[in-house]
Amino acid sequence: MKDKLQAWLCLKSAPGLRSRGILDLVQKYPDPRRYVGQAEHPLFRDESIPLETRRHLQMAVPHPRLEQIAKLCSHYGIELLCYGETDYPTALSNIAAPPLIMYYRGDLPSTLKQLSLAVVGTRKPTAYGREMCAKLLAPVCQQGVAIISGLASGIDTAAHSTALKNQARTIAVLASGVETIYPPANKDLAERIVQHGALVSEYEPGTKLESWNFPARNRIISALAPATFVVEGPMDSGALLTAKFALEQDRDLMALPGEINHPNAQGPNYLIKNGAQCVTTPEDILASLGLDSEVRDQLEILPPISSDEQKLWDLFKTEQRELSFDELLVSTGHSFGKLSTILLNLELKGYLSRTGGNTYILG
Repeated sequence: MKDKLQAWLCLKSAPGLRSRGILDLVQKYPDPRRYVGQAEHPLFRDESIPLETRRHLQMAVPHPRLEQIAKLCSHYGIELLCYGETDYPTALSNIAAPPLIMYYRGDLPSTLKQLSLAVVGTRKPTAYGREMCAKLLAPVCQQGVAIISGLASGIDTAAHSTALKNQARTIAVLASGVETIYPPANKDLAERIVQHGALVSEYEPGTKLESWNFPARNRIISALAPATFVVEGPMDSGALLTAKFALEQDRDLMALPGEINHPNAQGPNYLIKNGAQCVTTPEDILASLGLDSEVRDQLEILPPISSDEQKLWDLFKTEQRELSFDELLVSTGHSFGKLSTILLNLELKGYLSRTGGNTYILG
């Protein structure tokens, strides 16, 4: 493992070549382990490669963070998937800027062999967005479709969670090293993804989270799936950038229609007006993926609830936002114990979901 890491990082840090040049070199000389530090290899007589690049590879100049990266890979069980290798996805190698090295935790190769769907959306979804994301994706996941998203708060979290809940595999593409989980609240979710899919990143372990990494990683999310589903997001959101990448990569594009006056609906509604498929049922997604559209009833029948539970649920439907336990105490006038019981019952029956701490939202 360390020999492979050392050779590929030596190539990645070689001077004299831009990213495209390094990829062209790998197409001609596929495995850096065969020539890094091997003075007799034909590469070092290839004058089409800059002299400084050849010297760097011949001397096997180590990446400046090699030891740190190797230790993190060992500690977190991080594997490499490199450009040109058998398991490297063809769809990813054909985009404008394919990653030279993909770092991952989990079982990336077998997950990539499954039919998949990229799902993206805002970090601040409405209750409608969360609810429709879960209800539309559940039947899709039940047919073995893997979900690819970015582990961000909001729609990404809902998409990954729905996949896991329905025994589907899921891939989270990160904007930092795969040992760094952001947001921290998704640490448990990330560990579950490792067990049922993979965490993936083009960034070396130990790479700090930078804002400009997020747009770059979006091209990977869209590239890994034949179709991208945009749930909610304003016009300037990362979800719309992912949609742009999907179109550039000749992927199918789908979107959830929303209320025309809500900022989160601006992006999807714009995409639909400009040719994206309008999704209102799971069958729409399944048909786009070429799957049988005979699925379970779209909107599951929820168990009956008491009058007190109904009043609380009506409050959430009216507010259409997350509500804290303290807010609910004031709004309902219930005692601490009674409110706790009602909330727990609504959670168990699938009407509400806890979003963190003592905050709840429509399930």
